[in-house]
Amino acid sequence: MQRVLRSIRSTPLRLTAILVTIFILSSVVSFATAYFVIRATFDSTLEDEINQRVATYQAIDDQNDLIEWLKDDAETSKPELLILQYLPDQGSPISNVRHFPPISGRAIIAERAIDHRGREIAESYLARSMRVGRGQLIVAQTRNQVFEMGEIMVSVVLIGLIPTLLFAAVSGAVVARNARRKIGKIQTTLAELTSGAMEARVPINASETDDLSDISKSVNAMASSQEALIASMRQVSADIAHDLKTPIQRVAVIIEQIADKTKLSDGQEDLLDRARAETDRIVKTFQALLQLAQIEGGAVRDRLVSTDLRAVAIDVFEFLEAEAEEQGHGLHLQIEGEGQFIVRGDRYLLSQVVANLIQNGLRHTAVGSQIKVVLKKTDKGIGLTVSDNGAGIPEAEREHVLRRLYRMEKSRTTDGNGLGLSLVAAICALHGAELALSDNALGLVVSITFPKTDPR
Repeated sequence: MQRVLRSIRSTPLRLTAILVTIFILSSVVSFATAYFVIRATFDSTLEDEINQRVATYQAIDDQNDLIEWLKDDAETSKPELLILQYLPDQGSPISNVRHFPPISGRAIIAERAIDHRGREIAESYLARSMRVGRGQLIVAQTRNQVFEMGEIMVSVVLIGLIPTLLFAAVSGAVVARNARRKIGKIQTTLAELTSGAMEARVPINASETDDLSDISKSVNAMASSQEALIASMRQVSADIAHDLKTPIQRVAVIIEQIADKTKLSDGQEDLLDRARAETDRIVKTFQALLQLAQIEGGAVRDRLVSTDLRAVAIDVFEFLEAEAEEQGHGLHLQIEGEGQFIVRGDRYLLSQVVANLIQNGLRHTAVGSQIKVVLKKTDKGIGLTVSDNGAGIPEAEREHVLRRLYRMEKSRTTDGNGLGLSLVAAICALHGAELALSDNALGLVVSITFPKTDPR
C-alpha cells in the first residue's frame, strides 16, 4: 500500500496524469465547441425553413383559402417532422397535435410540453409564433438532426477518444514507471551516501542519454569527489592521531618512570599526578577520535549482525551497577516485553552506546540522582531510552552536544572530552537508528529507535 502511495505521489506519474487531464479537457472543449457550432448552424437552417413556410402562408390574402391550406398541411404533415397550430380569431383551431404550448416569437420546445394525442413526435422542436391572416400561427420544425449529431459526436468520443486516452494513459504510466525507477535508484544512492557508504553509485546504462541519466552521472561524479575528499581528510586525521598518540604514550611512560625512580616532594608528586591524568585524558581523546573516524567511514559496517539488544543492556547494566552505587546514584533497568530484542548491529558498539549514555548521566548529575534505562518494542522497531533527573540540556544546546569535542559551559568542570554523545550519534547513524534528546521534566531523556529487523 505504501509503495502504491509513493507511486501516486511521484513526480513522473503526476506529470503524466496532468498531461492526460489536459488532453481530456482540451478534447472535451474541442468536441463541445464543435457540437454547439454545428447545433447553431442546424437551428439557423431550420429557422430559415420555417420562415419560408410562414412567408408562403402570409402570401395568401383570402382567410378562407388560408384556412383550407392550413387544414390540408396539418392533415398531411407528420408531427414527428412538422407541427402546425393555427388559432383563428373566429372558428375552430387547426392543429396536427392536441395541444402545443403558447409561445412568443422563437422558442425551443421539448417533447414533454406537447400533447400529441399518442402520435409519434420528435424529442425537440424549433418553433416560431407569428400573426398570419386573422389568427395566430405556430410552426414547429423537428430538431432530430441536432440529437442525431450529438449521438454521432458521442460515438466519435467513445470509439476514437477513449481508446486514445487509454493508450496515452498506459504509455504515460510506463514512461512514469521507468522515470520513477531511475529516480528511486538516485534516491537509494543518496541515502547510502548520507549513511556513510561513500562507495555507493547510481547504476547507469550507457545507451541512455536522458536528463535523469545526466543527473545520475552528476551524482556519481559528486560522490567520487566527496569520497576522495573524505578519504583524504580521514587519512590526515588518522595520521595526525597516530603520530601524536605515540609520543603522548611515551610521555606517559616517562612520567611513570619519573614517579618510580625519583624521590619527589609532596607538591611535585601532586603535579606529576595531574600530568599523568592529563596525559591519560589526551590518549583517551585520541582513541575516541580514531574510533569515531572508523565508524563514520563505515569501516565497521561489515560487522553488523543480528544482535540481542536485551542481552547487551543487561550486561552493561550489571557492569555499571556497582559503579553507580559507589557514586551515590540509582541505576535502574526496565525491559518491557518478552523474548529477544533483535537488531542488526555490532555488539561492542551497541554496548558502548548504552555505557556512554549511562556514564554521561553518572558524570553530569548530582549525588542521589536516578538513572533509568528502558528497553521496549514499538511499532517502529525497538526503543531504547536512558533518562535521568539531573540538570538536563537546554533545547538550544541539544544539536550542539552531538558534535565532537563540544562541551557546554557547565560541563567544563567535569571529566570528559566532549566525544561521548558524538560517538553515540555516529553509532546510531551506522545502525540506521533514530536519536532524539528531550526533556524529562527534571533531567534529560535520550531516545534511540532501532529499525525492525527480521530475527532470522
